[in-house]
Formats: sequence, structure tokens, C-alpha cells
Amino acid sequence: MNSFVYNILCFVLIYIGSIQLEASSLCAGKNVTSQPVIDYCHSQHGYFIFRCCRSNDNETFVAIDLMDLNLTQVPDFTQFANLNLSVVDLRSNPELKPSNDNDFLTLTYLDQLFLPEDFSCPGEEKVWEIVNHTADPIGNSCLGQKNFCINSTDKCFEKESTCNTNGPNHFLCLCKDDYHGYKCLRNGKFPAIAFFVPTITVTVLLSSFLYWTQRRHVK
Repeated sequence: MNSFVYNILCFVLIYIGSIQLEASSLCAGKNVTSQPVIDYCHSQHGYFIFRCCRSNDNETFVAIDLMDLNLTQVPDFTQFANLNLSVVDLRSNPELKPSNDNDFLTLTYLDQLFLPEDFSCPGEEKVWEIVNHTADPIGNSCLGQKNFCINSTDKCFEKESTCNTNGPNHFLCLCKDDYHGYKCLRNGKFPAIAFFVPTITVTVLLSSFLYWTQRRHVK
């Protein structure tokens, strides 16, 4: 019994440690120097963990300073838990280049984005209320993320689907209420009972059959 409890405790500690390591890999390094990140964190009554600002409810990270990291590509923010970023500063990374598809994916609450001089705001005026230049440090500022689905010519072509913003210059096509399936063609609620009851029944019967037919070979 003691060994079982010990193993459970070890698993929990390892799991917690992996979460902390994941957060620290994004936030670790010098302390925040980005003035927009500092100002926003203070306005939200958050607190700093190295490069990151943590919300005052201790639930999420709301801003991050990624300046001077010699980055060549935008971090994949989808790989990190507890991110609800409103401010991201990536200036002073002269080698940073945009990728084709995944930059800033899922950052639906991003409202202030600061980029190196040669990195344009994703979607430009189609996506941002204000696109401007900064002098110290030199770069571009993208302020006030618009509703991409309203301001873009891209759209969902399936009749029963709707466009949902999924970060700057990104969108998802989701089925409307009461529609599901391939291209949202099926109407009505998903037939959970009709699907799961036969599946469970067949699984139980097959398992029982295999058990009783194979049990006679066990001595």
C-alpha cells in the first residue's frame, strides 16, 4: 500500500514539474524590459514571473516579453498551457521571420503585438485597428485585433457553418447549432444513444464470447 501511495505521489510531482518546466521554458531568462508588457501588467494588477505577466487570479499568463532572444520564428503558443495573452513583444529579434500558417494561432485575445522592423503585422489593417511603427526599440506595433471573420474576404463556404476567429489572421469554420458531421451536413443532435448503445452491446458480447471460448484452454 505504501509503495502504491509513493508511486502516485511521484506521478503527481512529475506532472506538476512538467507544467512548471513548460511555463519556465517560455518565460525564463531576464526580467521584463518591454514597457508595453510592464504597463499592461500593472493595469491588470498582475505580477511578473521573469518575462511573463501572470494574472492576479493566478490562472493564466496575460502578457509576455520575448525581446532579445535571437528568435528566428514565432514560438508555437499552442504548445503552452494557461496562455491568455493580450500583449506580446517580439521586437529586437532581427532574424525573426513569419511562417506560412501558424504564427499567433489561438491567440484570440491578443490586443497589442509588437514585431521587428521587417516583420509586418499579420493581416495588416484587415486584422488590426492601428498599424504603426515604434522607435524605441525599432519595430512595428499592431494594436486592437479586429474580428477577422467580419473584416476578411476569406469565409466558410459550407452553408451550415460559421466563421470563428482563431487568432490574428486565423479562423475556424464551426458547425451551427443542431448541425454536425462532414461539412456540417447532418441536422439534429448527434445520436449519442443510437451510436453508443449498439457499440457497447457488441463490445460486451464479443468480449464475453472470447472469454468463455478461450477460458477452456486455461489450466
